[in-house]
Amino acid sequence: MPDKQLRVLVVDNAADAETVRAMLQKGEGDAFSVHIAETLLAALDALARDSYDIAVVELALADSQGLGTFETILRHAQGLPVVVHTGTSNEAQALAAVQRGAQDYLIKGRMTSQALVRVLQYSVMRYQGMAQSVTPIAAKARVIGILGAKGGAGATTVACNLASELKQQSGGKVLLLDLDGGATSAAFLMRTESAYSIADAARNLTRLDTAFWNAVVCRSANGPDLLQSPGVAGFTDAPSAETVRHVLRFARGMYDSIVVDLGRLGPCSLALLEEMGEIWLVTTKRLPEMFECSRVLRKLVEMGFGTNRTRLVFNRVPKLDSVSSSDIEKALGFPVFATLPECAREMDDAYANARFLDKALPVRRQIAQLTAKMLGIEEKPAPKGMLALFKFARA
Repeated sequence: MPDKQLRVLVVDNAADAETVRAMLQKGEGDAFSVHIAETLLAALDALARDSYDIAVVELALADSQGLGTFETILRHAQGLPVVVHTGTSNEAQALAAVQRGAQDYLIKGRMTSQALVRVLQYSVMRYQGMAQSVTPIAAKARVIGILGAKGGAGATTVACNLASELKQQSGGKVLLLDLDGGATSAAFLMRTESAYSIADAARNLTRLDTAFWNAVVCRSANGPDLLQSPGVAGFTDAPSAETVRHVLRFARGMYDSIVVDLGRLGPCSLALLEEMGEIWLVTTKRLPEMFECSRVLRKLVEMGFGTNRTRLVFNRVPKLDSVSSSDIEKALGFPVFATLPECAREMDDAYANARFLDKALPVRRQIAQLTAKMLGIEEKPAPKGMLALFKFARA
């Protein structure tokens, strides 16, 4: 009998999963704690939220069929031994799963409680021995969500510039994930063209590997990779938050930083907030945006995104601004992280000349400073000669 209770994730239809639970209880009593997931998506959610010692997986589920079920579990399990438990019609696939990394396979109706217990215990022991020689999994990417308090606040512009600056200043791999509904603004700003989007990745969770990812992601001319919004395929149904969540979790193992353009707060973005390390809430000082900003801030604080995880960013602030940041902070009861200047004329000129992310634009320069601060990079002082020349020019 093991020293500790083994946590088992059983991925199967309710009836067969309960049969496994009953057999384990009969064989070893309290030696096993069983959690049941009836679909692949439910299993991925369980793996993301809790830790398990072993998974028992049926290959034929309501939302996934065949070896893809096992391979998807394996990619998301991050060091979890898997035993395939399936019917006689899938025995050949079960054997193929063992050849691809499963610890063992069991055929339904052909085992006793003692045999099931023994297979699970031995599989855990064998896998623990193998895991000692495996290189630890790299740390997950920093994920920054960009949220617009209201449509037209400029959240996509902030997201594109931030992702580009993160790529340039950190030198790491950066992904811009566009979830702004049916819009295609990120693709427009990043100057990418592709027929693929986040919807393609979400529809193909069982095929989601490095090769598939490289086929759907865009390599932008401005540095970061871009996974486009569903809007590139026209006005179609957006993928569910559940599938997008697992696409994001897959991507976290491939990048150093991920910037997610969440659009406005809605059912999908709300469900994905738990995946964000921090939120940049972008607004302007116009009254309609301020009103919405106050509502969104209350919701974020309610969900645990206090001042340590929420960055309040005011965009398009005019040079002659009559409302100070301290006045805003008093009104909202929340600190202002940054103010980005109004530069409509410069932006229009940049759009007209396809220089959407020009480093000379005031917005880009300000975001470059914020990125450097976030990364802990000190700004290099200007050469003394240049400072003297600047002073002379102003005199």
